[in-house]
Amino acid sequence: MEKIKEIKQNLKNILDPTSKKSFDETQAIKHVGIDKENNTVMLVIEVTEKNPEVVKEITREIAKVIKINMGFTGVKIDFVEKKKEKSGPKTILIASGKGGVGKSTVTANLAYALMRLNKNVAVIDADVYGANMPKILGGMDHQLVGNKDGKIYPFVKDKIQMVSTEYLVEKNQALLLRGPMLNKVLKLFFEDTLWNGEIDYFLVDLPPGTGDIMLDMRTFTKDPKLLLITTPQSNASHIAIKAGYASKKLGQELIGVIENMSYYEIDGKKHFIFGQGGGQEVADELNVELLGQIPIVPSESSIYSESENAGIIYLSLANKIMKLV
Repeated sequence: MEKIKEIKQNLKNILDPTSKKSFDETQAIKHVGIDKENNTVMLVIEVTEKNPEVVKEITREIAKVIKINMGFTGVKIDFVEKKKEKSGPKTILIASGKGGVGKSTVTANLAYALMRLNKNVAVIDADVYGANMPKILGGMDHQLVGNKDGKIYPFVKDKIQMVSTEYLVEKNQALLLRGPMLNKVLKLFFEDTLWNGEIDYFLVDLPPGTGDIMLDMRTFTKDPKLLLITTPQSNASHIAIKAGYASKKLGQELIGVIENMSYYEIDGKKHFIFGQGGGQEVADELNVELLGQIPIVPSESSIYSESENAGIIYLSLANKIMKLV
């Protein structure tokens, strides 16, 4: 028994290469046995990720301790992979500070890119007074349906689920709300929507500015990440910087900047009709990465296909975002 305690003590500082934590921190040593006849130690070790490189590295470190430092003839190790806990849905707030930069179009295309990467995506159109997502994603004539408990069902298209105030009013009618009622609409979207299945990513299309809705995100979202959308123009980047600083004050982690309408490409040559550098200026000022630049692409649809250049850019952006959140 004392020898087993000694073995555990000598192994406790070995690091799991994936988590960078010690066996002691992760409680990786699940079993220690000694075959006295063959002078061999038998171990069951739990690792964060069971792959050949990890197994090889940990085996080498354990062998040093057991065979060289402690004098055993051999060591047999059974590796088991730690069960991954479900992390729950990720919430990404998409903001711009200024209108007219294509924020909703970016949100919609990111939703499609994530869906094409086999993720279950929900879009919350939180631009309550200027709801535009149904115009892009579809369902302009859709009316949200509820149940007897006051819950609502989202609109669904191409596996992407969405709620919007556009679905709460008659076609072409404005929504006239003051603060308290605005909060009730957000509660309906965030707390009283019956989403289909387990959502991987909530994309929240925020309105321009830094008003009530951005402040209310503290109430309705847990640990949200923020993406800033701007254009190359200095007037857009200036306002985006303000929105970025506001989000930091609210405790929202800014994960990056996307520059939309960056250039127009003809015969392989890029034309920067709105100027250059706005996205990089925002990223540098807020100390985050410029995740990508989206070109101006004439299209019958606001949603780009996987084969189009813009569609490929959005897939790349989606992969980057998944790693950041």
